[in-house]
Amino acid sequence: MRPLREQEPGLSKQELLVQSEAQSRLRKSSYHQLHLVSCEFHDGVLTLRGPVSSFHLKQVAQTLIRDLDGVGEINNRLEVVVAKRGGREDRD
Repeated sequence: MRPLREQEPGLSKQELLVQSEAQSRLRKSSYHQLHLVSCEFHDGVLTLRGPVSSFHLKQVAQTLIRDLDGVGEINNRLEVVVAKRGGREDRD
C-alpha cells in the first residue's frame, strides 16, 4: 500500500481527502486483505489496486467506497488471486 503524503504531485486537496477517506474505510473493514488495498483518486475516478482472495472481497471493497462524495467512477483493478489450498476470506 502506498502511503498517503501531504503533497502528492498533481493532486488537489479535495482529491487527497477522497483518497484518504477511501483508504480509511477499507482499513476499518473486518477483512484484513482490504487493509492492504491501494487507492488512487484523480479527476473523479477512484482506482483500487491489489490482490484479494475472492470475487466477494473485490465487491465488498467497491461497496465500502461507492458513496464517497466526489467519486464519479470506480475503477476496480483488484486482482482475485485464489490460494492453491485452504484459501479463505481472511477476517481479523
